[in-house]
Amino acid sequence: CHSGSLSKTLNPTLLQGRRTMAAHCPPRGWVKCTEFILMLCTCDSVKTIKAGGKSELLMHHIRDCLPELKTRINVLAAQYQSLLNSYGEPVEEKSSTLLQLITKFAAEYCNTIEGTAKYIETAELCGGARICYIFHETFGRTLESVDPLGGLTTIDVLTAIRNATGPRPALFVPEVSFELLVKRQIKRLEEPSLRCVELVHEEMQRIIQHCSNYSTQELLRFPKLHDAIVEVVTSLLRRRLPVTNDMVHNLVAIELAYINTKHPDFADAIGLMNNNIDEQRRSRMRDLPPSVPRDKVASPTAPQGEASSVPVTEQGDGGTGSWRGMLKKGEDFLPGDRTTLQPLPSASPMRGHAVNLLDVPVPVSRKLSAREQRDCEVIERLIKSYFLIVRKNIQDSVPKAVMHFLVNHVKDCLQSELVGQLYKTALLNDLLTESEDMAQRRNEAADMLKALQKASQVIAEIRETHMW
Repeated sequence: CHSGSLSKTLNPTLLQGRRTMAAHCPPRGWVKCTEFILMLCTCDSVKTIKAGGKSELLMHHIRDCLPELKTRINVLAAQYQSLLNSYGEPVEEKSSTLLQLITKFAAEYCNTIEGTAKYIETAELCGGARICYIFHETFGRTLESVDPLGGLTTIDVLTAIRNATGPRPALFVPEVSFELLVKRQIKRLEEPSLRCVELVHEEMQRIIQHCSNYSTQELLRFPKLHDAIVEVVTSLLRRRLPVTNDMVHNLVAIELAYINTKHPDFADAIGLMNNNIDEQRRSRMRDLPPSVPRDKVASPTAPQGEASSVPVTEQGDGGTGSWRGMLKKGEDFLPGDRTTLQPLPSASPMRGHAVNLLDVPVPVSRKLSAREQRDCEVIERLIKSYFLIVRKNIQDSVPKAVMHFLVNHVKDCLQSELVGQLYKTALLNDLLTESEDMAQRRNEAADMLKALQKASQVIAEIRETHMW
């Protein structure tokens, strides 16, 4: 409405009404129209303006603007009403108010975890949804990226086998070497598991801020109460963090404590491995020329200086042999990427040179014998099979431990923890002290709401007068 251009046609009463409204209402652009409508109320009658023929255009303009103006006034009135409600009334029953605020915060915190909060975040994952993402995306993918044989070289495998046999040549691949190496690989799962606990702990810290900003705005009235609640929840989370870390550490320690070679999945892996070995042997036999006797395949003659791969009961060298009879004897693997040892400690000094038995054997590069190649391949396959079983267990048990020892425990104990530490008579006056500007903001919101309600009433009266 162009109220400024109509000043000349308004009598002193209208001008005084405009000055009165301008003194009480903020100078917002479209509120000028509301001021003009309110000034009409200060007249003895709207008919004073209607009587003048020059004002007919004004009346039509007002009629066209009223619907939109009424809608905008109602929207703004609802906003100020909500703002005034968040400011609340001056506290009279401090005890009940404190208990109500504590209970509401605890409920909103738990609802955010469960996904039933009133205010749903749309910009990013938060609360329980983010915890779920950490479990199944971040933690799951991190575990899957861990290579079962990562950091394990051929020289590590052979050294472990030899160290497990002591001074005696072994007839079998020592089981101790397998356990030693597989435990070394399982230990690598502990770090990502502890990192999962840390991420969930950080998210539960973020939920505190989320509830403060969106769910329980009443806490903004009482900054000391807000700070006290944050401190109590943070302290509770801090106390549960080492407990959860200990449990996750124990989950990995449990897997390290006993290597269950009778695990059904592990036995299936060994059976599948034997089938692959049989298939490789049959494939090699098909590729042999007809002049080669088939009974030579199972026990080929090894080159000079290399161990023969005949069944261990027929061998007299210092090779290692099959692993406790779980795998078929006499299997030979085709040369692959891991057939060259770089470097390999020499088993005996070279001839023609002086020997110092106190010196560490000099590493040399040589090609693995068929026997050594077979033993390494067996150990590596067993390590990979068992590692995958343990990784699956850890991927399932760590989220369960985090939920029980951290998330669910905090949900169950949060309200009692808040009430026990904050609901005290000595703390009522201090915790429920409003911020310095809260009273002023409450009065300003109340005045603005009254002005908007008055404007809405004026519009309704104008429509009833049928001034056009």
